[in-house]
Amino acid sequence: MNIYPSKFDDLYQSHPLTLIDVGASGGISSLWTPHHRYLRIIGFEPDPRVFEALRIQQNRLIRFFNIGLHRHRGDIPFYLTRRQQCSSCFVPNRSLLDRFHNPERLDIFEENKISCVSLDETLSEAALTDVDFIKLDTQGSELAILEGSASVLADSVFGLEIEVAFAELYNGQPLFADVDSFVRQKGFDLIDLCTMSWKHSVGKSLGFAKGQVMWADALYFRQPKIMREILKNIDATLALSKLLRALSVCQLYGFFDYAIELLDIAASDMLNKEDISYLQNHLNDQTPIVSRIPNFPGRKSLASLLIQMSKWIAPKSHKFKQPPLGNL
Repeated sequence: MNIYPSKFDDLYQSHPLTLIDVGASGGISSLWTPHHRYLRIIGFEPDPRVFEALRIQQNRLIRFFNIGLHRHRGDIPFYLTRRQQCSSCFVPNRSLLDRFHNPERLDIFEENKISCVSLDETLSEAALTDVDFIKLDTQGSELAILEGSASVLADSVFGLEIEVAFAELYNGQPLFADVDSFVRQKGFDLIDLCTMSWKHSVGKSLGFAKGQVMWADALYFRQPKIMREILKNIDATLALSKLLRALSVCQLYGFFDYAIELLDIAASDMLNKEDISYLQNHLNDQTPIVSRIPNFPGRKSLASLLIQMSKWIAPKSHKFKQPPLGNL
């Protein structure tokens, strides 16, 4: 898939699609890496155990910061757990975790203090205020980081991918309802959820694969009408580039319908009919071929049967994760 319509290569070259990745220890998501041609990545990872591996990946368009992010500047506790990706500024909730598989991976073996700043302050100091997408996976501190990103959220960001919790995996962590309420107030729509469920240890061999829903990756896009107002208040060239990058994000996750609506609502102020038609055709050309198969008699019944069969043959496991975010 080509998420960068070639007619506007010059704009993508001068204004690359900018991803903020907070909690970057696992490296850049495989969803984004194929589109590196016009992609700028700014990553944050406070854990020194993995930062060196990230640092050596840096180049002109990839930059990592070995600092923590929070709602404001200051030191906060940071608990290093046996499984590195589970480290957090919150203490693991063992009264809950002990009811599920392998709680020992969240054993704390060291407590540190980490210096934190807000994302707004960091980006302002680095003169990096033109941001398109923020990805957050920080084991409970996502809401605090969003609260420290008020300026960039209001003025720039189109999309968010946030790890949200439905159960209190860490003592005192905000849950999905708290994060969702904050993000919606900033003018974002919830587009998709990819949930993870765990089976309780005492009955993990019973039933099909699903257990209790514990957490999810949540995808949000800026509401088209609010995005239009943001674009109307900035330089015309920058506004056009931001619209194109927002369309690219929609393509990346496979939500072509949202892209068409965004184009319909926001493009008339900055594009002529020929360019709008070009972008509509580009979006149509990029939709997966299999999605164009027309309906046929029995299609719904066949789909239901295949879904049921997938439940029968799914491997037995203590956890079940839905397909990745997106519509591809």
